[in-house]
Order: sequence, then C-alpha cells, then structure tokens
Amino acid sequence: MSTTNDTVDVMTMSSLQESLRNTPAYSALRERLVTMINQDKGLNATDENQQSIGNLLNSLISSSSTPKPPPPPSTPISPDSLYLRVTIDKGHGFVSHLTSKTGQIQDLQLSLSFNKQRFHSGSVRASMDPEFKESFLFLLADSTPVDAKGWSSFISTNSSSLHICCTSSPTPSKDSHSSYTNMQREIVGVGKVDWRTSLTPDDGLVELKGGGGMEGGGGTLRVKLDLVQSSSDLVLPMTTTEIERKVEETKNAVTENARNFYLYAVDWWRQYQEISPAHAKRQGVRIFAPDESGVSRCVCSYVKPVRAGRMVDSPRHAARFVSLIPFERRAGVGGRRVDTWQSWHTFLSKCRGDVEDHSTLLCSLLLGFGLNAYVVIGTAYDTDGEDETREHSWVAVFPPAPTQSSDVTFIESLTGQRYEVKLRSKASVEALPYHSVSCVFNHESFLALKSTPNTIPNFSFDLSDPATWRSMDPKAIKVAPPAVDEPATLTKKGMGEKVEEELERKLLNIISQKREDAYGLSSNFDEGLAYLLQPAISAYENERLTGFSFGTDDFQSAVKNAVPDKHCFKGLPLCFAHVDPNKIMAGIEGSVIGADILRTRGDKINFALRVKVYEYPENTMAVWIMVAVVFLPDKK
Repeated sequence: MSTTNDTVDVMTMSSLQESLRNTPAYSALRERLVTMINQDKGLNATDENQQSIGNLLNSLISSSSTPKPPPPPSTPISPDSLYLRVTIDKGHGFVSHLTSKTGQIQDLQLSLSFNKQRFHSGSVRASMDPEFKESFLFLLADSTPVDAKGWSSFISTNSSSLHICCTSSPTPSKDSHSSYTNMQREIVGVGKVDWRTSLTPDDGLVELKGGGGMEGGGGTLRVKLDLVQSSSDLVLPMTTTEIERKVEETKNAVTENARNFYLYAVDWWRQYQEISPAHAKRQGVRIFAPDESGVSRCVCSYVKPVRAGRMVDSPRHAARFVSLIPFERRAGVGGRRVDTWQSWHTFLSKCRGDVEDHSTLLCSLLLGFGLNAYVVIGTAYDTDGEDETREHSWVAVFPPAPTQSSDVTFIESLTGQRYEVKLRSKASVEALPYHSVSCVFNHESFLALKSTPNTIPNFSFDLSDPATWRSMDPKAIKVAPPAVDEPATLTKKGMGEKVEEELERKLLNIISQKREDAYGLSSNFDEGLAYLLQPAISAYENERLTGFSFGTDDFQSAVKNAVPDKHCFKGLPLCFAHVDPNKIMAGIEGSVIGADILRTRGDKINFALRVKVYEYPENTMAVWIMVAVVFLPDKK
C-alpha cells in the first residue's frame, strides 16, 4: 500500500480494518508496517485520505495480538469439571412464522435445556434463515473421567440430550410489556440432540419438528457441540469407532426398553379389560400420550420430582405458580382437540398449555416437596352447559399411608384451588367439580380404577387395595423412556436469593464448628431435608401476615414421609430483622430447643438448615431460619 494522491476506494476505516483482519496476510502486513516505522520511513499523511489510512495503519500496528475470542459464558468454571459448549450458528427453512396470524412481524427465540440447566438466546427477527450466533456452556459432569474405562462408563450411563425449543412472538414495541409478548408465544419447533455427538464427527444439523399438534412447521439449526475443560486440553482415550459402538449400544438398549414396555402395556391393558366389560369403554385410562414431537410416551414419564430451589416456597405457592400459567385448549383443523402433552421445557418456553401440562408440572413440584402426589385422569362437570361432564385432569395428594377410610386432597391445577375430600362427609363430595376417576399416576406408579361405577365417592382411595385398583409393575415403569431427561430449573432469581445462600453457607460453617469445638461431634447436612423445611417457613410468614395459620399440614405430611421408622425429628424456626450470622447463632443457642438440637447425639444423624428472606420496602426484611435434625436415638 502506498500513500499517494490517487483516489482511495470509498470504504470506512472500520470496515477496511475488518476486511484486512480476516485475510491470511494480516499478520505479515502488520509486521511489515512495524518495521517501516522502526526504520523511520514514516507514514506522514498530507491529505484527508492519507490521514484515514494513517489512522488505520497505526491501529493495525497497535494491535499486538490476534483478535480476542468472544467472552466466555457467565457459567462459573471449575477446573475439575467437564462442560458442554453449545454454539448455534444459524437456522434454515423457518418458513412458518415470518408473520403472526394477524400479520405482525415476528421475533424468534431459542430455549435450551440440558442436565437441569436452562438458557435462552436473544431474540432475532424471524426469517427463513435466522442467524442466532450464540454460545452456551452447560455443566456436564462435576469431574472429568481420567481413563478409557472411566470414559466408557460415562458414555454408557449418561445419555442426556440437549432439548431445544424455538418460539416466535410479535416483535415488541417500545411501549409493550414482556408479559403481553409471552401471552402470544407460539412453538415453531422442538428438537433434541445427544451430547455424545460432540465426541464423534457430526454434520451439526438439528431438525426442529413442529409435529404432535404443535403450531409450527419447524426448521433446521446448525449446532456445534464440543467439550470444555479449563484445567488442561481434553484428550479422549478412546477411538471414534469405540465411542460410536458404545453410543450405539446404549441407544439400542433404550429402544429395547421402549419395546418391552409397550408389549407389557398391551398385555396389562388386555388383562384390565377382561376384569369387566365396562373397562373397555373407560377411555380415561391413559397409558400413552404423544409429546410435542409426535412421539408416544408413557404418561408416567411426564412426571418427575422437581425441586425448584428458592423460587417456590411451598406446595401452595407451587399450585399458585402453575395456575398463573395461561390455559390453552389445543385444537386442530376443524376444531377438534389435539391430544398432545408437552414436556416441561416446551410448556415453560411457550408459557401456555393444556390441563395435562398444568397437572404434570404441579404434580412434579409437589413430589419435590415430599408429598404423596398423583395426577388424576377422570371427568369433571362441564361449566359451559354443553355436556354434563368432560374429560379432565387434576392432582391428588394422598396421606403417607392411605387406607380405605382415608381422606384425600384434590388440587385443581388450572386455578390452584384445594378440595379436602372427606369420604364420610356428603357435603365435601357434593362440593367437588369432579365426577369420576379413571386412573392415577406419578413417576413411579400407574393405577387404574377397577370399581364400577367409577364416580366419586363410590370407591376407596386406598391405592394398595387390589380389589379397587389395578397397578402396573413399578419396575416396568422405571425403564420406560422419559419424556424429559432431567427436570429443568425455574429461572429469574431475585437479590433475596443471594442473601439467603450466603447466610445459609455461613451458618452451616458456624454450626459445624460449634459442634466440633464444644462437643467433639461431626455434622452432616441433608440438602433434601432442608428443602422440605421451606413449607413450614412459608406457613410461619403467612401467619405473621394474615393472622391465620395454614399450610403446616403439607409440611407435616412431607416430614412423615421423609423421616425413617424409629427416627426422631426436631425443628426450630426463628425470625430476625437482620442477616448477622453470629447474632442468629446466638439466638439458636439461646433457645432451649436450639441448644438441644446442637447437642444431638445418636446414630444416623442428619441436620438441615433453611434460610428464607422476605424483602420489604426501605431495606427492611424478615429473615426466617429453620434448623432441624433427624436421628436414631441411642439405645438405653
């Protein structure tokens, strides 16, 4: 390049620099320019064009290294952990959602779920070939396998898939609220990709299907998967052929399990029909349901215990949360209902769903709180007057050990309303919106009602009664392919959660140190038991707010389920107006029950601690802590 008075092409300095930077000669050119400067040959400019070129060259000279890569994702990196990096380039063939049904311009967004983690892409304008160009980092394993045997076992036992859901929504105006946009989300397509494709050559194309009653026609995404380890370069001690053979073996095992369960279900249904002629007409006994991709799955696979962390305080809060997700009756061409059940990730990504979507999510949350919850399929009284009853789904919570005379709690997933069903009370039964029950199920059990008629309350809620209920073999249900690999966590953390986690961490250390220094005792903390303390804290705070006590029955039921036989449970709730861990510890020690908990001796001792912060105006807060212990007393 020479600095003459010849006309320079019309090109901005930034675009020229970018063009040069992308050429192989960039480094050589920079080195040559540095040499020229050092030799004092000068790059003095005498006119405007030369000045622009001089600025560009000086910029090139000052760039002493290659361009920096994009900043890494915000996921904290552990040196020993193994991560899956997902890079999404662009899509192809997205033709169904360029505009909305009302002609509005659309935006597209991707939601990704993997290994209990969820991320969302930014919104891009809808087009046939949308360019997302984003990367996400998912934790794959806490520790990286060290040899061929470890990798072989890891590949065989960890077959999780990355679930991708693409949604469309109207391009928001500057005055529109995000909740309005969420109400108009539609599913463009969903797709899954096995993380193990990162270990073998792959074309990187993921098809997003719009089948199974979904609105969209799908498209194709170009997705690159690779493994990341921060401590050193990752070297796989297995050949591509060995990896492919191991992956194929696990896929064949899944296919065989699905086939075996289908054959078992066919035989189970035949035997159920033989019990009574009325069973053949009982359409509410649903063993399979198609998912959003059109794949028929066991209904039990749509339910799995979900611990929502600090996002949901209690089972009652869970019911309220699920009821706030808008209900949408899916209808196909001609107005007939589309019988499709959505996975949680798709359901939460769309922010709308049918009654089964609400019921399976609510049941999963209640199971996470330790309750004996089941999804119920039956009929409810029609409120619009067209028919007497309609097929419906809701959630039932049974006592820890139900009997023939046991009461049961029904929860309507669309409203969050609870119905305490007392079989000996005619008034409580007549107040129900439900007419009959066909079957109940959760992640471990499927039971069909044998009684005829199956109207409430003409049967027992004792699920262990073989004269009333016909159950499937739990071992058969356990191997049925899941509709979702792992429950995806809920999103949107508040500042209060950070305070809770920090205070909880400090108190755990103080309690452990206190027991060791004062009594020479070690301490083991049970995270699962700590999670069950949340409903109690929520009930205490609600009592402070309203003056009425409610919700403690959920906590008591969960504790009864969690505490082993012959074990003791002790718990202490305290409320403070600060987050000073030393003063809170003094409050625990100053309580008779708290001091007794700290001195606990016995066998199989598990402690639990939960902190919950309720924030109020002007930086005031109610800080609840609950410390508990479960132990097997010493024999005297």
